[in-house]
Amino acid sequence: MEPSAPSDAGAEAPAAPAAPASQQQTSSKYKEAPQLAEKVSRGELPPVDERLPVEPVVIEPVESIGMYGGTWRSGLLGLSDRPWVSRTMAYEPMLRWAPDLTHVVPNVAASWEVSPDGKEFTFHLREGMRWSDGAPLTADDFVFWYEHVLLNDELTPVKFSWMRPGGPLGRVEKVDDTTVKFIFEHPHGLFITQLGNQTPFVPAHYARQWHIAFDREAVEKAVEEEQLDSWVALYQNKLDFLITAECPTQFPWQVTIPISSTGSTNQLVAERNPYYWKVDPQGQQLPYIDRMEYPIVENVDVLVLKAVSGEIDMMDRHIATPGNKALFVDNQEAGGYGFFTVKYAFESPCVIALNLNHKDPELKRIFQEKNFRVALSHAINRQEIIDVIYVGSGEPRQPAPLDESPYYNERMAKQYTEYDPDLANRLLDELGLQRGPDGMRLRFDGQPLFINVEVAAAFEPWGEIMEMVTNYWKAVGVDSDVKVIDRSLFYVRKAAYDHDCGVWTGADGIAVVMDPRWYMPFSNESIFGIAWADWWRSGGTQGEEPPEPAKKQQAIYDQIQVTVDPDERDALVRQMLEIGAEQFWAIGITKYYEGYGIVKNNFKNVPPVLWQWHISSSPAQTHPEQYYIES
Repeated sequence: MEPSAPSDAGAEAPAAPAAPASQQQTSSKYKEAPQLAEKVSRGELPPVDERLPVEPVVIEPVESIGMYGGTWRSGLLGLSDRPWVSRTMAYEPMLRWAPDLTHVVPNVAASWEVSPDGKEFTFHLREGMRWSDGAPLTADDFVFWYEHVLLNDELTPVKFSWMRPGGPLGRVEKVDDTTVKFIFEHPHGLFITQLGNQTPFVPAHYARQWHIAFDREAVEKAVEEEQLDSWVALYQNKLDFLITAECPTQFPWQVTIPISSTGSTNQLVAERNPYYWKVDPQGQQLPYIDRMEYPIVENVDVLVLKAVSGEIDMMDRHIATPGNKALFVDNQEAGGYGFFTVKYAFESPCVIALNLNHKDPELKRIFQEKNFRVALSHAINRQEIIDVIYVGSGEPRQPAPLDESPYYNERMAKQYTEYDPDLANRLLDELGLQRGPDGMRLRFDGQPLFINVEVAAAFEPWGEIMEMVTNYWKAVGVDSDVKVIDRSLFYVRKAAYDHDCGVWTGADGIAVVMDPRWYMPFSNESIFGIAWADWWRSGGTQGEEPPEPAKKQQAIYDQIQVTVDPDERDALVRQMLEIGAEQFWAIGITKYYEGYGIVKNNFKNVPPVLWQWHISSSPAQTHPEQYYIES
């Protein structure tokens, strides 16, 4: 598939002078970037006052009022590295997480009210807010999303769990142009926090031209012209701002050179959105930075070389590993950069998950034996891994809520972390996994036991870690090998339940309920039990029915969603965690190391310490629109 792109997608906007924002425009209530002022003077844009909402969001800078201009250079690791784009330029959900991750704050919705029974949520939108093409963003965009995206079984075959607390799907109603109401049959105790990373709206004025319900003939013709499989594929492509630059967004920057699915584009480029709806305390329209450039590279080493040579302005993703820290320190002066500290809200940088839904009945039977997982855990010399891979930064740990979380569970965090190969051997012997002539263990059916460990080429040095882990496992007779594969292939295989064993990072070590993927079979990121999660989320129409402990956890989570009382909800979360501790679904290595990121010396307003969390699209919760480049 080759998505369409605007004919002038590769054209660069004229470079704007890097002038202090405070020196721009004085005749209007608000101020804007020089190149936008030039477009206004040429009649190509309305005045800035008309492009902003009646009451724009005011963003307090971290350090100081910034200046307009410059290009933020970072990079993407392959075509599938989309999350880094979201984390830097595309986090503008209904509500958003505060920088310290303690609560959500207004965003697209300026305010809201919740009914006493927790079933109705009324949101007040920002009057005069506009999409990046200038069209108004109103309650109609929410209703379109509800009626033509959520309720459409082709676009959304499995309805979002955050829209169906207690089972029945909620509904969305327009009150007036700037007021929208979400109504549920049951109380929704998690709705406000869940909206911290959800966008229940689309640009209706744009989307309807690609929806089969509005002009079937035109849509089918477009499907044929673009050689796509269905109108659903067309709609998804056209509403994907990373591959279709014309798609309106509400982000600080808008894509001008999109990602191509053919791999022909070697970088993603975005430029400031003239209708962005946030300002600094002096009334200067954000963002400060003119342009975003994301070179697309095939391996981490290229990004590291770019960083040490000063070609990356601000980044932590992929490159900022403990093993690279010495290299970055040595080249700090030559590269003209410094560091910021990263605190991880994830449980672990490396969680190992056997596929408890394996298609091979024998492997499934073995993997589902809790003591098999316990034995593999005791066979791992975690401290050696911490010393070798993470340069001593870490602590032997299972995936569990962090010490800073109100849900910290010591049993879950520390159980089975002792390096004890004798105990591991004894447990494997007791299971009846006998050794063959070569010393490796046999399955219950007498065939050789072998575990193929699949890791994605992303984030952490999982390949090196798992080479050490598989050597520990071989020492207790469990033969295994490591295969490093592309991230997209990794996702395809695990979604099809084709993996023996997969590895990924931790998820939600603070709030827990936002993404409890390692505590229960929660989603397609619960690599140990994706089929169980699919069964639950699809209402039993997909996947595989879970065993009773997992079903009980899922039932508890359903109850958590409809529980309004915070104390009752906390008690349920702890009950869910206790079951997870007892079942020991997945195997951890270490608590997250102290992290860092690279920031050029002239790149300002980056907090000295920031939390890293995928739910808040870190570092997006720190407002990248207020970052600036000092000339």
